[in-house]
Amino acid sequence: MMVQSSVTKSNTSSHQKQSTDPLKVLLCELLVHIFCIWIQDALDDPSTDLEYNSLTQLPTSLCRVSKSWRDFVYACPVLWTYITIEASEGVVTDLPVFQERLKRSQSAPLFVNVIVGEHPHKDALRVLFAECSRFRQLALEVLDMSWLRDFPMKGFTQLEHLVVMDMNTEAPAHKDELGAVFSSAPRLRRVEWHSASDPGSITVIGHQLHFLDLSATHLPITCVLKILAACPNLRRAAIFMDRYEQVPAPLIERVLLPDLCSLYLTGTRHIARILGCIRAPQLRCLDAHWTQYDGRAQDLESLGAFLEYSPHLVDIALQGFLQIEDGLINIIMNNKNLTSLSVTGKSSDSSPRKLITERTFKLLTRQEGGEYGLPRLEKLVFRCGLDVPDEVVLRMIESRMSPPGDSSGSRGASTLKYICLDRCKPMAVESISRLWAMYQENGLKVEGAFANPNQPRYIYLDF
Repeated sequence: MMVQSSVTKSNTSSHQKQSTDPLKVLLCELLVHIFCIWIQDALDDPSTDLEYNSLTQLPTSLCRVSKSWRDFVYACPVLWTYITIEASEGVVTDLPVFQERLKRSQSAPLFVNVIVGEHPHKDALRVLFAECSRFRQLALEVLDMSWLRDFPMKGFTQLEHLVVMDMNTEAPAHKDELGAVFSSAPRLRRVEWHSASDPGSITVIGHQLHFLDLSATHLPITCVLKILAACPNLRRAAIFMDRYEQVPAPLIERVLLPDLCSLYLTGTRHIARILGCIRAPQLRCLDAHWTQYDGRAQDLESLGAFLEYSPHLVDIALQGFLQIEDGLINIIMNNKNLTSLSVTGKSSDSSPRKLITERTFKLLTRQEGGEYGLPRLEKLVFRCGLDVPDEVVLRMIESRMSPPGDSSGSRGASTLKYICLDRCKPMAVESISRLWAMYQENGLKVEGAFANPNQPRYIYLDF
């Protein structure tokens, strides 16, 4: 019995010791997937704790864990496909090592991030772009793109995602260095253009694109609309504009984007003109951030007309767009499918208008057997311009904490799951206690800056 017990104990100890090494516990495919996610997150997240040198050495840092990990990493080509290189003179110190790294990836698709300073390291770039037929994703962070003319930019047959980040803040003269890349990338579906260069070459493959992120700080609105017109199959578009110019009227004919599901806009008056010129009948999410809004009625009319042609919207976020409550009430009345509504008033005013009053909250308060606004609402965010008695706010929240009865108005109704009231009227301690009780009883997520009337400091709630 003593021998048997000892053997059992030994086996148990051995099993516990082996279980600490994921290489001996997890399936090889699962472990590769985990490592790839970790490497990609480290490269994509700007807040990562890894230094630049560590990023360029991935995945060699995994090899330092143990010999078995080293053998595993060196035998797995896909782990060598995430490449970050600063291809500038004086930075690439060991070209043969870089070439060997490329060989380890064998024939797997590559995810490449290239940083090029004032003086490109052309030998390293030549070695890298010789593998362009394997690029699945390419991010270019450059001062200028003139060096692209020194290499045959063609054969990007696997490229699906292109990112262009221009470190030159001034608008350079237009050059079509990327035209050859676009014309030889039949699988390209996503472009992120954060550059002062003219993105007109996007129109070459616009019909292919499903995702477009466009920072158009130096472009006239007519050019932006021309690009959108050349991309009829977009599903997601994000546009940032910060150009002050006289906008001609009318601009161009309506741009129809029949498959667009998500639209993010930020900038000045131009975003209203964009809304006035495009139609997106399948749009589900609209996020518009208006800077320096001057409250012109025709701009609000552009928003209303756009929303009228987007009946399937479920998520609307407006920042700095609305100045009067009637505009907000019109959105609530005319977009009954919304599950998420976020409205931020102007925070720069010393005496902000009352954008949101009891009218809005009473409209949102669920009425048994009656009509009320946004029956499917699950997430509500109000920031600035709110001055409503606590009791009115709490009554609205409590009315939406449980689904209504079997009345005809209950079809598709939802309970409120999240509310944020920030930079608004101070709330009494007793009212905050009632919010806490709703969190404990119904799981309501509450966030925002609330204030105790007896104390000058704000209390930020997050429960």
